[in-house]
Amino acid sequence: MIKERIKKLNETLEILEYMKNNFDIDELKLDKIKQYALKYGIYLCITGIGEIACAYLNEIGIENISSFKECIAMLGEMKILDRFLVERLMELMKYRDLLKRPYIEIDILKLYSLLERLDLFKEFIDKITIVIKV
Repeated sequence: MIKERIKKLNETLEILEYMKNNFDIDELKLDKIKQYALKYGIYLCITGIGEIACAYLNEIGIENISSFKECIAMLGEMKILDRFLVERLMELMKYRDLLKRPYIEIDILKLYSLLERLDLFKEFIDKITIVIKV
């Protein structure tokens, strides 16, 4: 199950990487479909790291955690993720909270800037795959 989630996360990261390399901010501002793709892709990636973190903790018997933020914090406490990575992932979780509410409009420039932070997702994948031995 975790391996499948990591695979889906990697697939979504590839799409976002494509967007980063092929569309500039001006193009995105003019194209609602690309904006939706960006929003959904970022939402899926942020949700993916939360799901993977919680699934791993459940797999090792830690089940009393109620949020993705708590799961990520726990991985930090367990020294699976370093403090700096935990802080940056927690910051990304704020975007997830906004993206899941369709009535809240997020500045497309802020979302586009998240394409420069795709390395956070990749770093998370690298750290968690070491522990779960994918």
